Amino acid sequence: MEIFSIANMKGGVGKTTTAIQMAQGLGKKGKTLLLDADQELQCAVAWRSSDNPAWSFDVARYDEDAAKRMKGYEYVVIDSKGNEQGHDLVSLARASALLIVPTRPEGVSATGLANTLSPLVDAGIQNFRVLVVVNEGGRGEELREHLAESGIPVFTSMVRKSTAVGDAAEQRIPLEAYTQNRYARTVALEYQSVMREALSYVR
Repeated sequence: MEIFSIANMKGGVGKTTTAIQMAQGLGKKGKTLLLDADQELQCAVAWRSSDNPAWSFDVARYDEDAAKRMKGYEYVVIDSKGNEQGHDLVSLARASALLIVPTRPEGVSATGLANTLSPLVDAGIQNFRVLVVVNEGGRGEELREHLAESGIPVFTSMVRKSTAVGDAAEQRIPLEAYTQNRYARTVALEYQSVMREALSYVR
C-alpha cells in the first residue's frame, strides 16, 4: 500500500482538489481510498458524495479507525485537516510514501509556503514535493524555477487556473465528467500528469 498525503499550513491552496484528483487518477490503477481528515468541513467527502459512475475511488472520514479502513487498498490519499503545525507535517511525511504540498503562485501563499517547508527541511524530510496549482500568467513557472533553484523538491507538472474546479465540486462530479466547461478535461489531464509524476517518485 502506498500513501500519498496532501498538506499545507495555509488553507485555500488547492489541497482538497489535489487530493480528489490524485485519488481519481490512482483509482484507475488500483483500489484507492481517500481519507478526509478535515473534521469540520469534510470538503472531500462532500465532493465525492454523489454516485456518479465516473468516480473511481472510495472516500471516508479520517478517524480512529483509519488504519483499519486502509486495509485492502493499494493506494490511500490523505486530505489533511489543514492548518497543521510543523510536527504534524513531519509526522505525516514519515507515514507517507510522498507528501504533496500544493501552493498557489501568489504572494500570500508563497509566504505561507516558506513556513510550511521549514519544519520539513529542518527535520531532514526528503519525501515531499511542492505542487504549483492555479497557475496563471507565467507566475507558476517563476515560482517553480525559484523553488528548484533553492533546492526545494518541486513537481515539473503544474495545474492551470479554471472555474471548472469549483463547478465540478458544486455538482459533486469528477472534473473529467464536467462537460459544461471546455477546460475541465484539460485540468483533469494536468492532474493525471501530477499523479503519474508522483508515482514515479515513489517507485
